Amino acid sequence: MGYPGRTRFFRPWAISACCLAVAILAVSCTPSDRYLIRRQDRLSAETRYVRVLVGKFRDEVVITSGEKIKVTDRKSERFSFIDPGKKVGFRAESLKSPLEVESWNSPLAVNGKRYRGAVELHNVTGMVYVINNVKLDDYLLGVVPSEMPAGWPLEAMKSQAVAARTYAYYHILKQKNQLYDLDATTSSQVYGGVDAEKESGTRAVASTSGEIITYQRMPILSYFHSTCGGKTVDARHVWQNSDFPYLDSVQCPYCSESPKYSWEYRLGINEIKAALRREYPEVRTIQGISLKKLQGRVTNVVVRHGGGIVRLTGNQFRLMVSPYKVKSLFFSAEKSGKALLLKGKGWGHGVGLCQYGAKGMAEKGHKHRDILKFYYSGVEIINIDGKGQREPSFSREVARRTARPDSHD
Repeated sequence: MGYPGRTRFFRPWAISACCLAVAILAVSCTPSDRYLIRRQDRLSAETRYVRVLVGKFRDEVVITSGEKIKVTDRKSERFSFIDPGKKVGFRAESLKSPLEVESWNSPLAVNGKRYRGAVELHNVTGMVYVINNVKLDDYLLGVVPSEMPAGWPLEAMKSQAVAARTYAYYHILKQKNQLYDLDATTSSQVYGGVDAEKESGTRAVASTSGEIITYQRMPILSYFHSTCGGKTVDARHVWQNSDFPYLDSVQCPYCSESPKYSWEYRLGINEIKAALRREYPEVRTIQGISLKKLQGRVTNVVVRHGGGIVRLTGNQFRLMVSPYKVKSLFFSAEKSGKALLLKGKGWGHGVGLCQYGAKGMAEKGHKHRDILKFYYSGVEIINIDGKGQREPSFSREVARRTARPDSHD
């Protein structure tokens, strides 16, 4: 989209002529030490930043702010300034090198959605990748209310804040992507930026500042989900190569008030065929479906069809069909005409923190640390701000050695 007469298209070579003004303004810029986290073997209170992919755009990306904007070419280090309130537009073809966009004491609006911190723009195969470089707790302000209703008990929201902070730290250390640590969707954890922030979420983040969950002095992969349906499940029964000792199954008597505690869905054979054919075009008429279960949950699905056999993990099957139809892997199935009648419990993958369970525990008076230790086995809750505890040293090499493939769906 265009903004005739109002949008300024940035040219990386455009430099401010007023060196004195540049020098004065540069002092107020977001400090460059946010990148030090990539070069250190320790996470300290001064270097907690996260890089979040907040969008991939084929069309123009328009950025504005209520304050002056600085745009820096990351390769040449040349920069330019945009006056407050003016829009600056970017297209992939104009991005010859990555750009950094930052403002002063005001969020940046990216296509109308506001974010704290700075953003980077990258041309990746003809698309503009927008990456938000933001302080970790500022990031969590937009995560906690996006992942848990703002009206829930504070102790439940505090457990969500600590789980989300830990999940981010795990991926910062893992560094599986050179451009960003997390994305803003359910593939990582949902991040809504400034417009998603709520007072209760802000209180939860502030009151747990610095707290993370560790196992053997390392941040854990702190999965969470909506409703477990009465018991969580070992991570290894959902994802391959995910045998984490702290992600064991626990009986949960606290989530029965969830509207998704139990559910039914009539899944047509043609729905299954259509879903399979998106990935396996050779699939013909479905002749039979068999399910293998562990801990009451479907771990493997075998589909026999006219062209052969398709073997899937339970989670692959659920996501391929639709997580809104097959709400969890905790289900039974019986044939009903040209369909399978699914009767299930819970919503989500069922690993780690059960959010409705956290709500139920908080309503019964449990504190957030007790909630977290209930759902994550054998863990410690520590404070990396050093509040009464020695700050741990986290080796990136150890993090890489212990990393496993993961998905938050």
